[in-house]
Amino acid sequence: MLGPGSFYLLFGMALLSVLIATLVIVACRSWKVGVIVVTWLALVSGLSWYGVLDTYVPPRPLFVLLPTLAGFFLLIRLCGTSLCAIPIGVLVGVQAFRIPVELLIHRAVMEGVAPPQMTWFPGLNYDVVTGVSALLLAPVAGRLPRWVLHLWNGMGLCLLAWVVFVGVLSLPTPLQQFKPDNTWIAFFPYIGLPVVLVSTALLGHLVLLKKLRSTARPT
Repeated sequence: MLGPGSFYLLFGMALLSVLIATLVIVACRSWKVGVIVVTWLALVSGLSWYGVLDTYVPPRPLFVLLPTLAGFFLLIRLCGTSLCAIPIGVLVGVQAFRIPVELLIHRAVMEGVAPPQMTWFPGLNYDVVTGVSALLLAPVAGRLPRWVLHLWNGMGLCLLAWVVFVGVLSLPTPLQQFKPDNTWIAFFPYIGLPVVLVSTALLGHLVLLKKLRSTARPT
């Protein structure tokens, strides 16, 4: 069961999720990781297609998101060497994928699919700042002092954590603080937003942090 929205919104979210998931698999350079990621995404996609995740007491979307986030932390241990071999400019620049993500979320809000708090002004999502700044910093990232990169990385993590916080507290649960309800992510292909796109953004920040801590000067 496809979620609501125009063809362009549905296609854009599905395509971006597939592209980013493929990028993660290629970067890990492990066929075992590829099998695990594809299997998990197929399972989650099937659950969202049939509406199984559209239940919020308890909130089933979190039962998918939390294991996914834990899995991406595990990727750091399994593929840390391959991921940290990625040039610093690429690690910074790849976060620019958050620009099309935010454009898709904004389109979803304009179409009445997503709640307005999930986009930028007048919403509460400022994650596009990370994407735009990544695009600007990527060409010179290798020449920047490490403290600048740490500062930028910390900013990106904080903005990501904030939008996840808003999204979780917009779910129709007893803990809900923001309205309207944030239920669109329970449906295909929008489940790709938390499971693929948010998780990959987190993975990118963690890899950059690991690289900055393990090298005298990033390359």
